[in-house]
Amino acid sequence: MGSGVPHPEQPSYEELAARNAELLAVVAEQAALIESLRAEVAALRRQAGRDSSNSSQPPSQDGPAAEAKAKARARSRRARPGRAQGGQKGHPGASLAWAARPDETLVIEPGTCGGCGADLAGADGRVASAVQVFDIPPAALTVTEYQMMRRTCCGCGHVTTAPAPAGVTGGPVCYGPNVTDAATLLASTDVIGIERAADLMGALLKAPVSTGFVSRCLVRLDAALTAAGFEDALKDALRAAGVLGTDETPAPLATAATSAEGCGNPHVYTVRTLRGWTGGGPDLIWYGAAGDRTKASITGFGILDGYHGVLVRDDYGGYLSYDAGLAGVQQCLAHLYRYLDDAYATGPQSQTWTRQAGDALRAASAAVRAARADRQASLDPALLDRLRHSYDQAVAFGISVNLSRPWHKGNHPGLILARRLKRKASQVWLFTTRFDVPATNNGSENAVRGYKLAAKISGCWRTLATLQRHCRIRSYLTTARSHGRHPLAAIRDALTGNAWMPPHPA
Repeated sequence: MGSGVPHPEQPSYEELAARNAELLAVVAEQAALIESLRAEVAALRRQAGRDSSNSSQPPSQDGPAAEAKAKARARSRRARPGRAQGGQKGHPGASLAWAARPDETLVIEPGTCGGCGADLAGADGRVASAVQVFDIPPAALTVTEYQMMRRTCCGCGHVTTAPAPAGVTGGPVCYGPNVTDAATLLASTDVIGIERAADLMGALLKAPVSTGFVSRCLVRLDAALTAAGFEDALKDALRAAGVLGTDETPAPLATAATSAEGCGNPHVYTVRTLRGWTGGGPDLIWYGAAGDRTKASITGFGILDGYHGVLVRDDYGGYLSYDAGLAGVQQCLAHLYRYLDDAYATGPQSQTWTRQAGDALRAASAAVRAARADRQASLDPALLDRLRHSYDQAVAFGISVNLSRPWHKGNHPGLILARRLKRKASQVWLFTTRFDVPATNNGSENAVRGYKLAAKISGCWRTLATLQRHCRIRSYLTTARSHGRHPLAAIRDALTGNAWMPPHPA
């Protein structure tokens, strides 16, 4: 006899199958959503974790967290075995040296006896110790009056007047060449500027010059360099060099938005030799400015177009069209290290290949430095093969592990980077077979760092013309100084019609 409770009707097989299909679709949709959210979270974490160590962001924009991370990295490097603190092997170093003939010698007497208080004048003595102090005398303006004589010849009656000495211009009063040279040097640095240069002239040298005077000093030097053909000679020497580095940085202009010069994205560029970064001697360093960051501007400088040596650079697209005519390209490893760190931040568990690739490149760079310091001509082939195999293995894993990995926008950054490292491996590893090629483009980056600081401190340059003038003067002083010419002497040379010129290419 039944209980009287009705039994619910059991669903049919077809109904269960349909319900199961609906649930599977929901699960698949949720799984896709979860993967999408994971990718979005990874992208946000990557964006939040970006700083100057893993992107092209300048250090000036790093926050407190990035600065703390940088200090931790510095401590880690100091603790790294096999690398001593301070100057490394092969570094020449610099310090004060004992002068065999000091400009002045002062004898310091003890005065009275420390025991009984008697006068020690005339007592026997000897030098107990000596200290040499390197200092500069107090600065003060001196006034020199030049009286140009006019003489009448006793023979023919012709009247002849003596010319003013070189560097003495204007009148009846004017600043002399030493003041002009000092003001020019101060104003031509990257971070001081004309107004601060005038202030420093008054504070340090007691020469209270005006900003107009400083500006005219720069105009005179630029005109002298143009008349001497310095920039053309420098470009000729650069085109004849076997290895060049190049880089660029934004240079804001006050007139960029309204000027007829067409300055939508003004940049300062540098092209330079890198001998000083491979122990090879003095360098040639050129600076230039353009109103944009394009291949047309780079070609217009007249250096890289038609150049046939090795170019050390980052992977900016404006340089790629020159590759076909080059003897080789070296990708800047400092940039690659940042890209590898950036990819690692997207997933430390899945992107371990970036650490292996970076370690292989760092080991290769250290091996080249050691071999160069020991005056070896090449790396041990077995060592090079082992490091290259580790790199290739890591890159291959980076491609496979990220091939199907979802990302909120296009391909995963790890896949993009791994494919690029595989495609351009010969450009990554060129420095291991050419010891005259540095592994990084730090030399070029350092060259434009002053312009980054100038933009940070002063905010902008006034016009493109004044920026270009500054670049021409900076090219002259930096290159002359690299070749051992004191900048004040180089300025005096140019203003007297004897500008220092770069060595003529062979």
